[in-house]
Amino acid sequence: MGERGESSTHLYKRRWLMLLALFLVNVSNGMMWLSYAPIPNYTATFYGVSENDVDWFSLVFFITSLLMGLAAIVILDTCGLTTSLYLGASCNLIGAVIRWISTIPPVLCSHDYQRSGYMVAMIGQTITAFAQPFLLFAPTKLASFWFGPKERAFCTSITSIANPVGLAVVNIASPYLVSSPGQVPLMLWIYIIPAGIGCVLTLISFWPGRYHSLPVPGLHEEKQSFRSFLKGLMSVLRNKSFCVLIFVWSIAAGLFNALITLLPQFLCPYGYTNNQSGLWGALMIFIGLIGGTVASCILDHTKKFKEVGVVTLGLAILCLVWFMEVARLEHQSVNIAFSLCMFGFFALPLIPVCMELGVEITFPIAEATSSGLLWTCAQVAGMVMVLLSNSPLQIELSNTQVPLSQCSISMQRNDTFVSCLRNISNTVEATPAYDTTNVQIFYLACVVVAFIFFVGLFYPVYKRTDSERASLDTEVND
Repeated sequence: MGERGESSTHLYKRRWLMLLALFLVNVSNGMMWLSYAPIPNYTATFYGVSENDVDWFSLVFFITSLLMGLAAIVILDTCGLTTSLYLGASCNLIGAVIRWISTIPPVLCSHDYQRSGYMVAMIGQTITAFAQPFLLFAPTKLASFWFGPKERAFCTSITSIANPVGLAVVNIASPYLVSSPGQVPLMLWIYIIPAGIGCVLTLISFWPGRYHSLPVPGLHEEKQSFRSFLKGLMSVLRNKSFCVLIFVWSIAAGLFNALITLLPQFLCPYGYTNNQSGLWGALMIFIGLIGGTVASCILDHTKKFKEVGVVTLGLAILCLVWFMEVARLEHQSVNIAFSLCMFGFFALPLIPVCMELGVEITFPIAEATSSGLLWTCAQVAGMVMVLLSNSPLQIELSNTQVPLSQCSISMQRNDTFVSCLRNISNTVEATPAYDTTNVQIFYLACVVVAFIFFVGLFYPVYKRTDSERASLDTEVND
């Protein structure tokens, strides 16, 4: 059974199951990405490594996306949506299982190599990172070929924001699941469950059958030749408006990814715990989901992509300044929470805005080409911004400067994790606290420059919308 859209194209009810599947598998992949970030001290203790080593669990996603980004674009455009999602969902589940395997005693306590548990966990993390481009680049293609013109921004918004929703879930779940190093294995086991559900639902909903994607006027087929892909890629890279969009989106998305990754490390010197940082990061994303949904509804009905983008980015910058002012002060929980929530409300709508803009201004080039390039460049920017947290821009603080610091962990005798790496005693393991004010100022300067570029140098032509209107006028005249 199907439904009729605004024109003569056939819209299947199955498209909503597809949307749910892509949403769930992207949520799960987001959970894989930042599983360890909200609990860097416990993770470092469990695996017997430093907190800088723990940061690489997040950085490997940026690096893998950079290396696999072009390949994922090629596979999406030449092999199709189904093949890409099967590959991404399967890798996400396999990597999740390998991460849990890293916690079992024969692996964690290998006599041949003390860091064997950490290395096996990193292998699993890399495999889940391998899945990310195939899942992140898919929303615009699903929207274009399975949803009507007035549903596309909504579809793109829901499926694109799914990854940040996964980040929000782990920001809440990880600190509450792990209150001592010995609870890391339980956390990793629980995170396998959504990966498995997402993989099964993806296999079912995208199983080839009698359903066919929409014939979008003026657009290529869902699959295209490699020669057509290369031609489209070169055309996109010569598009000046798209190059400006890449710069603006990369800075904005990179800053958001760095902030959600490093939030516990930004706040712990001033007396804020992992639980608080995780809750505030999750609220930032969930409130952002509301903002993204509102923005997508506005976009579907008005097509005012740049105008919505300018307003949301400008207000997000003001909220970022607010956060920076209160984050360095003690006893400012309400201000920090509210500033992060408002930042999320205005920042996350940039996902549907920029993804849809990429398709509009590069039409009729394949959707995965524009969205893939946007996400890949954003991952590069995010990696650079996270690495800056370990640069000379940050200043180590003494205990007298930050007497309320929560950057250290208490290790009690009732910790039950395998003791081959640590002798358990009633001690406190000191973790340095850092002043990241200079890092945050650098982030702010970058996003202000991006805003100036967006306002002054970005002049979009909405080619897909114009093509659809022309096609509709032709049908009416006939």
